[in-house]
This record gives sequence, C-alpha cells and structure tokens, in this order.
Amino acid sequence: MDDDECKHLLPPGQCALCREPPPGVLKQGWRTEGGRAYHNDPSCDWLRKGHQRSRRQGKDTHDAVRVRWNDVDPGTLQPCDYCCTPEWLRRHDFQSPLDPGKACEVRADGRWWPGTLVWEGARRADGLWWARVSYRRDGRVVRAVVGERDVRPAG
Repeated sequence: MDDDECKHLLPPGQCALCREPPPGVLKQGWRTEGGRAYHNDPSCDWLRKGHQRSRRQGKDTHDAVRVRWNDVDPGTLQPCDYCCTPEWLRRHDFQSPLDPGKACEVRADGRWWPGTLVWEGARRADGLWWARVSYRRDGRVVRAVVGERDVRPAG
C-alpha cells in the first residue's frame, strides 16, 4: 500500500469509507428520510423549520435518525449550513477527543494549536526527532507526523 493511498487503494479524500468529514461536520450526525441535509444536532433549528415547511406543504415528516458521515454516499446529503460549521461546534463547546499522548502545542500554518504527541522510537536519518500528533484546529481534530521543530511543550 502506497502512502498516497488509503487501505482501499484510493487517493486520500476520494474514498467514501475513509474520508474525513468537512470542517464543522461531526463523524456521527443525523438525517431524515427524504431529507437532503446532514445535521450535527437532531434538534437543529433548520431541521425543525424544514419539518414545519413540509407539513405546510402537506408532506409527511420523519424523525431524525443517527448516521455516520462515512456511511453517507457522496453527493446525497449536504452538511447543514446552520449546525455543521466550526462556529456551531465552538458555540456548543464540542470537543472531539484527541489521541492519547503527552500534551503539547503543534505549529501549523504559522500558528500554535493545542494537541498531544507520541515520539517515534529513534531519530530519523535527518537527525531530528519526529512525533505522531493530534491537535484541535477550527473545530476538528487533525492527525499528522511532524518534526521536533513543529512541536513544543504545552503551556
């Protein structure tokens, strides 16, 4: 298996089974039968308003059911513009769990983000220590392997 392929031999981001949800979208969410939106919140205002609109039009409404983002066929559901945003996650103090490891800060795009790290067992050929990190950025957890220059102790 190539580093540029998932376990299903597809490029990262193209595999429906392995793809990460877009920013602001939780891995577990909600949908309704016949609906076209994926919701983070089963009591989303826009979901409720959609039900009201359907009832006014004489249509049946259906309860929201739990669904995983990876189980949704690409293109069938769009993230809700109300409850599937990084701002919504921050407002509701949603925190995805970070991987276990030592607390640290990770540098990405010129900013430091809180995270955790696990060092590799030995220096690499470039003479640097490298670590597996997970950190929270814009409401989602990012996992990466970074060199010692891009991590520092937490605090």
